[in-house]
Amino acid sequence: EAGLASYQVRDYTAWYRHITLAMLAHAYLSATRASAEKGGLQPQPSSSSR
Repeated sequence: EAGLASYQVRDYTAWYRHITLAMLAHAYLSATRASAEKGGLQPQPSSSSR
């Protein structure tokens, strides 16, 4: 999903830039997921008393 499988190599500089940005996107997505799984996004209990 970060774009690692959809690039054709034509020039080393362009490939390096693409891989760098794709790896940064992958790192961001991994950190966001780990934060969410750790408990950063937990539903709050409802305040209704039934």
